[in-house]
Amino acid sequence: MNDTRYTGRFSVPDAETAMAWQAETFPQVAASLGDGEGFLSVSEAWRADSVWLADCLDHQNRFAAGMDERMRGAHLIAFYCHHLSIAVGTIYLNTGLVADLDPQRLAVRLESYDLPAHASARDVRRFHFRFSSFLTGGSANDFHDAFVTSLKPVVEALQAHTGLSAAAQWRLAADGITGAFLEIGSAKGDEEGAMASALAIVKLPGSPLLSSELHYEQIETERDGVPVKRLFRLRSGCCLFYRTQGGDFCDVCVLLEPTVQRSRLRDHIARAGNP
Repeated sequence: MNDTRYTGRFSVPDAETAMAWQAETFPQVAASLGDGEGFLSVSEAWRADSVWLADCLDHQNRFAAGMDERMRGAHLIAFYCHHLSIAVGTIYLNTGLVADLDPQRLAVRLESYDLPAHASARDVRRFHFRFSSFLTGGSANDFHDAFVTSLKPVVEALQAHTGLSAAAQWRLAADGITGAFLEIGSAKGDEEGAMASALAIVKLPGSPLLSSELHYEQIETERDGVPVKRLFRLRSGCCLFYRTQGGDFCDVCVLLEPTVQRSRLRDHIARAGNP
């Protein structure tokens, strides 16, 4: 493994413990340290003309019918940023360590993995991230800067290949961070702390991630006469799923009118209750 820098009372074993917890809690994402086979640096993988990128875009076709290039690009950036945010967010929220996400040093591959035996989905893949070091620091600014730096070649490649605008991609990236942090916080039993950490990252003045629409909201209703409530991340971007064959707006889509959005969310938790 490459020379790994860290700060404070946390170290590489702490990061490994966090990654082991993530592997159990969010097996749809993989993270590891050191070297491995089949990985490309982010810079190599995310070139507009790379075979790897073309394969990633083709893989998005399994999620919906009738996708054009912009739809595949929107779905892919959302998919990628959610996975990356789960991987680095787990380490950050559990240890305070910020992974070095420099596109020359962060490695990635798209790999197949097995769902539980009862699952019927086929051709399931996940992103696997290989970290080589951790940055000196550990603040929201450090996380923000590392994430934005790592994502720049991703945004440029997808814009060149699919025509999806950079602004649209950055909104989806911010959605990925805030959504993933809420999931991690819920699994850890600290939603409030996770949400505060996410907002400190995506609400920095001048950031490409900054959006006034993106926020968290607690929705309350009743289920079988019993009050229920749940926290949701309300999005700033759109993955364009509604434009696919048979597609619809997701319940937290920024394109929905606020009253419609909240009505749909109340219906959702009334049916499902608390997660």
